[in-house]
Amino acid sequence: MKILYWLRNDLRLHDNEALAALPAHTEALLPVYCFDPATLGPDRYLGLPRLGPHRLPFLLETLADLQRQYAALGSGIHFVVGSPTTELPRLASELGLNTVWASAEHPHEETTAETDLAAALGRGVPLRFFETLSLLHPHDLPIPVRQLPLSFSKFRFDAAVGTPVRPPLPAPRQLPPLPAGVVPAPLPEAAVIAKSIGLSANVLARDARSALPALGGGETAALARLHDYAVDRRLIARYNDTRNEMLGEAFSTKFSPWLANGSLSARQIWAAIDAYEAVAGRNGKGSQQLRLELIWRDYFRLLARRAGADFFRLAGLRGQLPKTPNPDRAAFDRWTQGRTGNGFVDANMRELAATGFMSNRGRQNAASYLIHDLHQDWRWGAAWFEHQLIDHDPASNWGNWKYIAGTGTDVRDTAFDVAQQAKRYDPKGSYVRTWMR
Repeated sequence: MKILYWLRNDLRLHDNEALAALPAHTEALLPVYCFDPATLGPDRYLGLPRLGPHRLPFLLETLADLQRQYAALGSGIHFVVGSPTTELPRLASELGLNTVWASAEHPHEETTAETDLAAALGRGVPLRFFETLSLLHPHDLPIPVRQLPLSFSKFRFDAAVGTPVRPPLPAPRQLPPLPAGVVPAPLPEAAVIAKSIGLSANVLARDARSALPALGGGETAALARLHDYAVDRRLIARYNDTRNEMLGEAFSTKFSPWLANGSLSARQIWAAIDAYEAVAGRNGKGSQQLRLELIWRDYFRLLARRAGADFFRLAGLRGQLPKTPNPDRAAFDRWTQGRTGNGFVDANMRELAATGFMSNRGRQNAASYLIHDLHQDWRWGAAWFEHQLIDHDPASNWGNWKYIAGTGTDVRDTAFDVAQQAKRYDPKGSYVRTWMR
C-alpha cells in the first residue's frame, strides 16, 4: 500500500488515528500539506485573508516542528501552495500512490472540499477519513449526527454523558518511508504564503502584555504547556475560579491555539484531567468546568456538521429572524481598531489586534457590543475574528458568534450589559488600563 496523507488540522504525532492505523506493510507514505489560497485568502464579507498575521507565523512554527518530528521517524512532509483538489490527485497519479488518507473535518466548506477531492481522485484512488479532531468519536455517540439536538443541555445529558472518551493513542515510533526518489518540497517562507493570499508580510513582534505563553507553535510546545499547566503547576485546581479573568497567562489554559490546528488533541487534555483527578480527587470544580468546555467545543463541531451551510448564514437555526443590521463600515472599522469609545470593548479589541488573542469573556462582550449596540452584521465580526485570532476554529468561532447574535440554538435575547460586565470582571480597571495606554 502506498499512501498519500493529506495533513489538515491534525498536526501532531500523538493521538493521531490516521498514523496509528498505518499497516505494518505500508510501502510508502507521503505526508502533504497544502496552503490553499482559495480557503486561506480573502473572505466574502470583508475581503481580508482568513489566515491572518498572528495565525500564519504560528502555523509555520507548528509545521516546522512537525517536519522535524517526521524527519526523526524516517519520513518528511511535502509542502505545496495550491488547491488540494488539484495538487493531491496530481501527486497520487505521478507517484503511483493508490490511496489518500485524511482527517475528517466538520464545517461546511471543509466537508465540501472532501467531496470535491473524492470526485477529483475518482474511483481508482479511494479516500479514507479518520476522526482526529473531536473529543467524542462520532461512531460512539448513541445518536447519528443528523439527529443532534438543537440544545447543548440535551446533547450533554442525553448523549455526551453516556459516551466514553477514548484514551489518547501513542505516537508512532517509526513511519513508512517516502516514495522512492521523492525529495519533499520545503516549508515555504512566510512571505511566499502571505503573497499568495494577499496578506501583508510584516512580522509582528511579540507584545509583552500578551496573555499567551511564549512557547510558539507545534506539538512540542503544546505538550510542554499541557504538562506545565496540569502537572507542574496543577492549575486545573483553580481553573473555575480564574477562568473569567482577563490578564496573565495562568487565568485560563491557553490550549486553544494548539487545539485549533490539531497540534494538541481534546482527548489528551481529557486524559490530563483524569490524571490530575487521580491524585486530587474527582469533585473539583476546576476539572468539571474544563471538561464541560471540551464538550461544548465538540457540540459546536457536531452542530456545524449537522447544520451545514446554515451554520454560517444570517438566519437562525430554529428559524428565528436575526435583528436587522444597519451596515456602517466606518462604525465597524472603529470597533476593529478599538476606537468605539467604550473602554472595555476597546481594550479587548486592541489586545486582539496586538496579540491575536482575547479572553472568552472579552470575546462575548466585544461580539455583543458589535451586534446589539452598534447594530452591525454578526458575520462581519466573525470574519474579523477569523482574520485576527491565533486560535481560530471555524466551528467554535462562528458558533459562538451565532449564539451571541441569537441565531444559533438559543432563542433568548443574548445581549450583554457591557457596562455591568466591565464592573464585574474588571472592577479596578486594570485590564482597560493595560490595553488602553
